[in-house]
Amino acid sequence: MNPYFVGLLVPIAVSLLLQKRRKVEKKRGVPVDVGGEPGYAIRNHRFERPVETHWEGVNTLAELFEHACKEYLYMPLLGTRKLISREIESSPDGRSFEKLHLGEYEWKCYAEAFKSVCNFSSGLVNLGRQDNESVAIFAETQAEWQIALQ
Repeated sequence: MNPYFVGLLVPIAVSLLLQKRRKVEKKRGVPVDVGGEPGYAIRNHRFERPVETHWEGVNTLAELFEHACKEYLYMPLLGTRKLISREIESSPDGRSFEKLHLGEYEWKCYAEAFKSVCNFSSGLVNLGRQDNESVAIFAETQAEWQIALQ
């Protein structure tokens, strides 16, 4: 048999065999019926039921945050630094960049953060926000974003 023919035929045959195998392995999620609209809930194909958590009664990120706030009440959670000064420096190649001088970290503990989260969420409810309504917040990057996400 001609070696050029074998050199051409073998890679094609191997790639076709591997391609069929990859399609079977590519299954990542399995649709789950949880009520509501079909096709929106998907579970990992490796697990038959939801993964158990280390904490009893903690099933959502909000519940996990609340649990952490109760367990680590006075531990530091969010650190911020005050802006002291801002300088614009130019490099020899003509580019300019901003140089910030920041103060020491000021820490907010879990208890203070939880109180801020409760106040923020109460304010949204007071403004008329209903459950399952989206809220968009545009601001500079800061610790208050994390509080608003909770």
